[in-house]
Amino acid sequence: MNVKVKKVLLWFLDLGINIAIIFALVLIIQQWFIAPFDVSGASMCNTLNYIEGKCENGYGEKIIINEATYLFNSPQRGEIVVFKANEEEDKYYIKRIIGLPGETIEVKDGNVYVTEVGRTESYTLEENYLNAENKGNTKAYFNDFTVFEVPAEHYFVLGDNRKSSTDSRSCFQNSIAESCKKTPEKAYVSAELIRGKAWIIWWPIGKIRLVDIPDYQSTSESLEEK
Repeated sequence: MNVKVKKVLLWFLDLGINIAIIFALVLIIQQWFIAPFDVSGASMCNTLNYIEGKCENGYGEKIIINEATYLFNSPQRGEIVVFKANEEEDKYYIKRIIGLPGETIEVKDGNVYVTEVGRTESYTLEENYLNAENKGNTKAYFNDFTVFEVPAEHYFVLGDNRKSSTDSRSCFQNSIAESCKKTPEKAYVSAELIRGKAWIIWWPIGKIRLVDIPDYQSTSESLEEK
């Protein structure tokens, strides 16, 4: 084998190794750190999929989800997460975390009331991210299923478009089925089924932005002052 042929073969070998390494890194990053996700439907409008002045019912914005953050931290109230409602289905949902493990959430008079762990008094959750149509208009889907006691290692989630969201209030069922009340445990999302936190909206290009996380501190502080 002459020197020139040997150099060509070594070049292709080096190229192949580099491509394999890059491919492996991409797989690792997508599996453990970040991943793309297409937002479909209007359940998070106006926060997501609010395009050209209206809620997009089909596929609209594209986001990057941070899959690594919950390897080191627990989900917090206000974060928007991508998850499965149960292990059996392949469908992913995107909603906002409202209730944390051990808390009691009540939907009443168009608002959400939170009783934190170790407290007996609830406070109204100030949700300034809701649009005018939804703010003060959060309704339970059943008159006798308005109080939700969040189990350990589970979360209560709602879409920002409260009038058009399939979420914890209906046990993630499209039709308002009575079976939800009979199996209330299905209203909550297991920590193990949360894939990651919405991080960056990268499409459309003109609407690139970070996903904001609301600060609820003022509502909790006002409760302590009483």
